Amino acid sequence: MKKIMLADTGLNLFQSIEVSKLPKEILEIFYKQNIPFESNDTLYLFASGGRDLWNRLTHPLNESEHPIDHFSISQIKKMDPKARILFPHEEWNVPLQRLGRLLNISRPSPLGMDISNEYGLWFAFRGVFLSKQKFKTEKYKLFKSPCESCADKPCISACPGSALNPAGDFKIAKCADYRLSRDSKCAQTCLSRMICPYKAEHQYSEEQIHYHMTRIALLKHLANYVSSC
Repeated sequence: MKKIMLADTGLNLFQSIEVSKLPKEILEIFYKQNIPFESNDTLYLFASGGRDLWNRLTHPLNESEHPIDHFSISQIKKMDPKARILFPHEEWNVPLQRLGRLLNISRPSPLGMDISNEYGLWFAFRGVFLSKQKFKTEKYKLFKSPCESCADKPCISACPGSALNPAGDFKIAKCADYRLSRDSKCAQTCLSRMICPYKAEHQYSEEQIHYHMTRIALLKHLANYVSSC
């Protein structure tokens, strides 16, 4: 089993599962999208938590070159040139949150995004791939979402678009509609995310937050979603 140093690149959350052990509902998603896999494959999922990955990238970033995606892909190819990359991928829609929860990397939060036990809301899934090789990964312990023990839930009252509610039913249409409004207070940052006290020490830098929130590709996706509702 090979030991790799993904954490040294800022990709500091790394987990795996044998394809034969994946739940039926995830395999069905793969089947529907014609994602190629074999029963003796191992699926690997990695994410970045905190500012480390951002600080290791060459700045300024050129969004049109998809710098973070390309960095993740380059790391996968270094590990295994024959790996089948499922994410980032232009055609396949991999169930990242389901995989993250299955592998104890994340849990649900009221914001629609998942929350990490180590990094709170300040993490993101960066890569999923299949490989015949065996890489050593940490085994994360089962944990409850820290949101369950948060009595005040300031994220709900901080949302100016009324997209969050105590029931945990995140209203993505309301979020997107407000984000794109003329006087939006969330044009460059998510106020609910910013106010979350859990693992706030890992909060992204202002430059990092603005980059992710104002990416043209994301804004186009939100606009298309709103127009289709």
